[in-house]
Amino acid sequence: MVLKSESAHATDPDDDTRRSLLRHMLVVRGLDEEAHRLQKQGSIDLWASCQGQEAAQVGSALAVGPDPAVFPSYREHAVALLRGVAPDELMAQWAGRTFCGWDPHRVRFFPYTLVLAAQTLHAVGYSIGQRLQGREDFVVVYIGDGATSEGDMSEAMNLAAVESASVLFVCQNNGWAISKPAEEQMRTSLAERARGFGIASARLPGDDPEAVFSACARAAAHIRGERAPYLVEIQVGRIQGHTTSDAQEAYRTPDDLARTRAADPVTAYAARLSDRGLVDSAWLDGVDAEVREMRELLVKEYA
Repeated sequence: MVLKSESAHATDPDDDTRRSLLRHMLVVRGLDEEAHRLQKQGSIDLWASCQGQEAAQVGSALAVGPDPAVFPSYREHAVALLRGVAPDELMAQWAGRTFCGWDPHRVRFFPYTLVLAAQTLHAVGYSIGQRLQGREDFVVVYIGDGATSEGDMSEAMNLAAVESASVLFVCQNNGWAISKPAEEQMRTSLAERARGFGIASARLPGDDPEAVFSACARAAAHIRGERAPYLVEIQVGRIQGHTTSDAQEAYRTPDDLARTRAADPVTAYAARLSDRGLVDSAWLDGVDAEVREMRELLVKEYA
């Protein structure tokens, strides 16, 4: 389940990488579904779902590889698993058992940050510190669209541009800052805003993990080659509420929710690889068995 370094500098996925993309998307979907069930039972306190954002997370994480330090927001569960955070370690934070649950330095995946956009300044400062110590690899920071309205985000982009910090900003724009739609948050895309700070950027849909992989691989190559920051804005759907405490049906229309669920990137990519003959029922059954085992272990630990 853990990232391997040989995928770090690839620009386009081969068939093995395509199967890996799907496998990780299916695994994190299983974890997300079990976390929802455990939260409803009162076994964990809260859960921030990543359903609908699996392609963006898995595609970006596989593209950059295991070396860059990652500063997450609070729903990058697929990235956490890819980095080697165990499912029960990931769940511990949401159960209130620990401040983190894993060793951030071992897996190069730092604690979740619930203070919006605070991790953006942490990431830029970390990158500058690495450069001062002669360490060459870059830093990845994940943010949501709502966090980009915080002052810390503007400060981080400006500092990264001025200092030529080797930072990849990955924004998963699901169109909602809790219940606030994106069109009421901003008049330009985040990718456009980044260019205003002097940061190269790209904007792309997040339903295709292969497109995300290629875009983030190109972004990583830019950062390594230019020693300059880059921002990728990935437009994703939000299938579940902002968190398990959010009743999104109160502010999203039934048609909007139906469209988002119909565009589920996990089921779409599974069908795509099946149609192309890259996976078969035996392969899918093997992943399903892995997911069932993971879910059973979580139930034993938390139910």
